[in-house]
This record gives sequence, structure tokens and C-alpha cells, in this order.
Amino acid sequence: MADVFEKRLRRAEQLEKEWPFAAELLGFWSGVLSLQQEYFRKCLEPGSDARADPSDGFRFLDRLIELTEQHGPPALTEAGQILKTLSFADRSVALGAFFGRDPSLPMNDPSAFFWMFLVQPFEMVKRSLEPGKVPEGNPSEPAATCPRCRHHPVVSVLREDKAAETVRRSLICSFCCHEWEFPRVLCPSCTEEKPEKLPRYSAQEIPWMRVEGCDTCGKYLKSVDLTVNWDADPVVDELASTPLDVIAHEHGYVKIAPNLAGI
Repeated sequence: MADVFEKRLRRAEQLEKEWPFAAELLGFWSGVLSLQQEYFRKCLEPGSDARADPSDGFRFLDRLIELTEQHGPPALTEAGQILKTLSFADRSVALGAFFGRDPSLPMNDPSAFFWMFLVQPFEMVKRSLEPGKVPEGNPSEPAATCPRCRHHPVVSVLREDKAAETVRRSLICSFCCHEWEFPRVLCPSCTEEKPEKLPRYSAQEIPWMRVEGCDTCGKYLKSVDLTVNWDADPVVDELASTPLDVIAHEHGYVKIAPNLAGI
């Protein structure tokens, strides 16, 4: 499995130079990605305990808390200080509860950031070891939530399918980063399919991205069009494109699922 964190790091560094409005966030995020990458590579080592038990990543969690205290936003700093007081046993219980949490529950608690830091590399390694192991669903019904973990998507992606001479849409899970195909004109929140109920908003400065809103449920998702900018990374560009979140909020939409930074 390719090291997705290396690509994300390069993209974060590039955008930090190009997008001054997101430079502080991306600077902090590059530190987070570096720690995730280190944990990801640790999980891939033959015989690594981290491959079987995500609590092995607690030493990376301590380093993340330290990074957050130095460069993170106040809400994350406060949540990290609370986690810092927990014993190893209490952290294990909290992590276990987070892995088994109800996908329908909101992910906007600041403490979710720290558990998601561990979950994503761990789940990516599991997926690399079990590449075809995805729960079966009804092929006639598009999956509005992740086929692997049932959590909501964090970003929509458009890619060219040269064989079919069309552009296909996929969604990336906010929890485990699994990607799956999804119809282009359909709301992932309420499955609204009427085009007039699914407005699109964009910013001139970011032509390869847009807000995909739904007037039926009032939710939105950001979309990254790789046919316009192949260098974009859906996860990083989604996190950094905060002007689009402002546009969505001004139109009264609420995000389907927050990203790892809680945005």
C-alpha cells in the first residue's frame, strides 16, 4: 500500500505556501501528518504489536498532545490536557469505546481528534492487509455511508474514467478514509436526487473545488475535482479550503461530517 501520508505531507507543504489564509492550520497539520505517517509505518513493520492493538499508538498520542499544546487551537489543547491525565487503562477503555461508537453520533467533540489520529493509520493498515474485505451491500442502493464502518463521508471526489469516457464520483469516509463510488447527482445525507434541490457553490480562487449543498436536508459536502487539478489531495484540500466552509455556512448549510480538525 502506498504511503498516503507522504503525498498528503507534500500537498500540505505546497498549500501552506500558496494559501496564506490556511498557513497556520496547515503548519500544524503537517506535524500531525508526520506523526500519523510514523505510526502508519510502525504498524506495517512485520510482527508489530501496533498491527493488532491500536493502543500501541499511545506513545504517538502523547507526542500529539505535546504538539497540540505548542501549536494547536485552544479547543484541542484543552482536550489534550484532559487526555493527558488519563491512565493507560482509562485510555484503552476510551479508545475501545471510540472504535465501537455508534456511527450516527456526531464527531465534533474535540477529543475525537486524538482518537481519530490513531484510528486512521490503523484502519489503513487493516485495509492493506485485507484489500478485498468490504461488507457486501445492496448493489442497487448506493451506500450513503462507508461500506466498511458505516460512518459519513468527509469529502466528495471527481475522477475521470477514461475507459467509460465519463467522470465518476466517489466519497471518502470521515472515520477510516475508505473510498467508495457514489452517484454524481445524489445527496449522501438524505439521498435527494432532484438537481434543483442540490445547488453547487464555488470560490474563484479554488476552481477545482466546490460546495455540494442539499436544500432538502440542509447538509453540505465539499468536492475535489481531480480532472481540473490532479495535484490536489482530497483530504488535505478539503481541510484547508476554509473559504468554502464560510460560503456554505452563509447559505445555511451544515457539514455532513467534520474533518479530523473538527471543521
